[in-house]
Amino acid sequence: MTSLRQRFIEDMQIRNLAVNTQESYIQQVSLFARHFKKSPELLGPEQIRAYQLYLTNERKLSTGSIIVAISALRFLYRVTLKKDWSFVWEGLRWVLPYRPYLAELGPPSTCRSLVTD
Repeated sequence: MTSLRQRFIEDMQIRNLAVNTQESYIQQVSLFARHFKKSPELLGPEQIRAYQLYLTNERKLSTGSIIVAISALRFLYRVTLKKDWSFVWEGLRWVLPYRPYLAELGPPSTCRSLVTD
């Protein structure tokens, strides 16, 4: 086990992430590294963007699957590698695939009234 992987696992344990979340994040980061055949420590914002395009256009993953992959990378780079790439994450927030079924629900205030009524 690499020292990066060990730190990544420890950071997730310290923050009390669910075991399933930890396993999913480890898998997602591993797939990201294998895609570029490099350690995530050597990859940056351009590779994250390219990977998201790959997941969307070539792998044709669902919105939820892409969000899990990006969340795993965000945790790795923000927490474990302590990279301050807020400009990357802010940009990706707008790039995340559209979920049409959420738009059909209406604004959050409408959704709250549906649940509380």
